[in-house]
Amino acid sequence: MADKNLYDLVVIGGGSAGLVAAGGAATLGAKVALVEKRALGGDCLYTGCVPSKTLIRSARFAADVRRAETFGFEIESLRFKNDDFASITNRVKSVIKTIEHHDSPERFEKMGVEVVFGSPRFLSANEIDVELKTGEKRIIKAKRFCIATGSSPSIPPIEGLTEIDFLTNETVFDLQTLPAQMIVLGGGAIGAELGQSFARFGSQVTIVEMSERILAKEDAEVSASMEKILRGEGLEILTETKAVRVREENGKKILTLETNGKQREIEADAILVATGRKPNTDGLNLEQAGVKFDKKQIFTDEFLRTSASNIFAAGDVTGRLQFTHTADAEAQIVINNAFLFWGLRKKIERRAVPWATFTSPEVGRVGLTEPEARTKFGDQIKIYRADFNNNDRAQTEAETTGFAKIVCRKNGEIIGAHIVGATAGEIIHEFVWAIKRRQKISDLNQIIRVYPTLAKITQALGTTATLENLQSPFTQKWFARYLKIWR
Repeated sequence: MADKNLYDLVVIGGGSAGLVAAGGAATLGAKVALVEKRALGGDCLYTGCVPSKTLIRSARFAADVRRAETFGFEIESLRFKNDDFASITNRVKSVIKTIEHHDSPERFEKMGVEVVFGSPRFLSANEIDVELKTGEKRIIKAKRFCIATGSSPSIPPIEGLTEIDFLTNETVFDLQTLPAQMIVLGGGAIGAELGQSFARFGSQVTIVEMSERILAKEDAEVSASMEKILRGEGLEILTETKAVRVREENGKKILTLETNGKQREIEADAILVATGRKPNTDGLNLEQAGVKFDKKQIFTDEFLRTSASNIFAAGDVTGRLQFTHTADAEAQIVINNAFLFWGLRKKIERRAVPWATFTSPEVGRVGLTEPEARTKFGDQIKIYRADFNNNDRAQTEAETTGFAKIVCRKNGEIIGAHIVGATAGEIIHEFVWAIKRRQKISDLNQIIRVYPTLAKITQALGTTATLENLQSPFTQKWFARYLKIWR
């Protein structure tokens, strides 16, 4: 008699990677169980992508209203609905409510997934013990596992921080009152996006970053451009600055900072911690399953297999690029590699993975930065640029801030693309395909694009490269001879 507790695949974690892995495997006909502690949807739905982009859209509207004269209007005032900041966070909750049915247990049960709510821990590489929400325990066995437990905010060891109420991406969307002053610890994507948004709502925002620049993972020119833009909107940005200690006094958070060996204090009504992420591995008892991990990641090979041959990992918990779209892609690879023979297994894509930072203007990136390219290829690279102020649609939209910077090898092959500008997160996809197909920059001029669109900036880059080739001494000499023969 078949063991009803034995599955072809057990997925631990109901976020982006877990849902794709479980749903995809079940659709193929595998017997699948999905174990989740809280609710399906994960960080992206409840504390990440969906709430942050909803908040950002409201902030962008506020910024547009303030520049109403640019579009021919006069606006006397801008205030929150019912003079209550909760109208903003209530909208966030409304959008989550609208979307969450896509990740409902009922939907995945219809696909054939058994959804189990509880806290799992490994007993061996083939068995987990799940403490159900009812308090009961259940043993679940599987031939294969996929760990997709995601990540959570990494809290820095700042003296006094855990003794005060501070915000993270898991709590900031519950705010009912707008902080008059906000300190953001961390100048990465989350810090820049939310810092700009709260400044646009009316908070006095200070971003504190330990490294020499914000958005440190981006090309240095991109970072410098965004720092200038954010400063222009009134944000104070403190780089190469360390948060030493914090205390609460008369309802204010007093933060001691250190820059170049000198200390000073600043105060705020709220402190938002955006200093990175840590993998959710607590309580999984991974040692018992033979899965190697550390504070930053579960270790996997290029096929997303852990040190236990039947256990895979996908998404943020692997510590690589922590984005919803990479979690989705990794989950698809897990489905393929967990069930197919080795000769048919796939490796994770690393060369052409895009991402975007949803500041205003947006930042889009794929491939190598200029310094990375110079390290790899030396002087055998070439940089092409196009500014949005030369794009006709950007002029009509009053979105002329920003540029596209393309990094190429000497032969014209595109190896990196960096965009600061309106809808950069959309435009960047054309370069993902170009890098994946090893296309040359002149190839960007080979398709017709709608006019007027912001995407025409990619054609402008291709045109620049094409004209450069046509104007080379060799081409002009060859063409001159051609004309002599055929005139």
